[in-house]
Amino acid sequence: MESVLIAVTRFSKIYREDDRAVKTTTLSSTIKPHDCRVELSVLKQLQKERDSHVIQLYDNYVKLDTMFLVFPYYEQNLYQYMLTQFKKKRKNMYLLSDEDGKENGDEEFKLINKMDINHAIDFIKQLSQALRFVHSHRIIHRDLKPQNVMVDTSHKTRIPQLVLTDFGIAYDTKHPQEPPDDKITDVSTSIYKAPELLFSVKNYSAKIDVWSLLVLGSQFFQRGSQNDNGLIPAFLDDGTDELDEGSDIRLIMSIFQQLGIPKAEEWPEVRDYGSPAFEGMFGSNGDGGYIATKDEAEQHEKIMELFPRLTEIEGPMKNKLVTCFSRMIPFESTKRISSDQLVQLLS
Repeated sequence: MESVLIAVTRFSKIYREDDRAVKTTTLSSTIKPHDCRVELSVLKQLQKERDSHVIQLYDNYVKLDTMFLVFPYYEQNLYQYMLTQFKKKRKNMYLLSDEDGKENGDEEFKLINKMDINHAIDFIKQLSQALRFVHSHRIIHRDLKPQNVMVDTSHKTRIPQLVLTDFGIAYDTKHPQEPPDDKITDVSTSIYKAPELLFSVKNYSAKIDVWSLLVLGSQFFQRGSQNDNGLIPAFLDDGTDELDEGSDIRLIMSIFQQLGIPKAEEWPEVRDYGSPAFEGMFGSNGDGGYIATKDEAEQHEKIMELFPRLTEIEGPMKNKLVTCFSRMIPFESTKRISSDQLVQLLS
């Protein structure tokens, strides 16, 4: 059987073998939080009760110093799928103007988000279900991003099915590979990193995955992109479009610009367990604009501003989504909605 290399990460290589994807990791070269042994243990736990939105492990074995994990092969991940949904505006040669964007005031965008709004709604539901399943097994994924979600178009459903994958830095609270109150905070990726991680809170919970879903979900509901450089816009920015790599400082500033700066007393997990850098840089009195302290009407107005395609949804689902996003947005993770509550609200 021919084996074709399809992806290379820092610690692993992924090959396609017919309808299988084979992930190989050298056992002696991994550096925590990357640990293929923990990944295998987590995957085996998640196979005991199958969930269609979590990757299926077909096989595993060790040869010499290499771990082999065998999964179903999917053509696209969610990031690649989203790229196909951002379309260049069409020119009307007779009017000498853009056809797309006029009605919605999107003339400034180079690319317009053409994702079916019903797909966007269903994708949020599917990923909420995936997280609920993972969290019910007391697993924290720690790296939810579009590149770690596969798109399955093999089913006879109009809307593609999403499959959460890559548990390479997952945390198992039942068999912790790091002390529960001293977890590694260098987890998650770029804009999907929860604010408590940015301020070194080491006793974080599965709510970091809920924040990642908030940011990922915001990408479904952006009207378009001002860049055509292959970056999918979100409501946050870490400077990746200007720098070779994003910056945590840029991300912190973006979060506070969009959602306000809380008082220290409104963010006790950072005050009590996090880095003193928060109060050192921003003081303890906040800026008066912290979104989680606003009334429901103000919160909903802000969500509509940050997730503009929500205006395209009619009926009760719009209010459900706005409520979900507003409850995902608190910086204090104990105030943030859980994945189980998300599924219940969206049902």
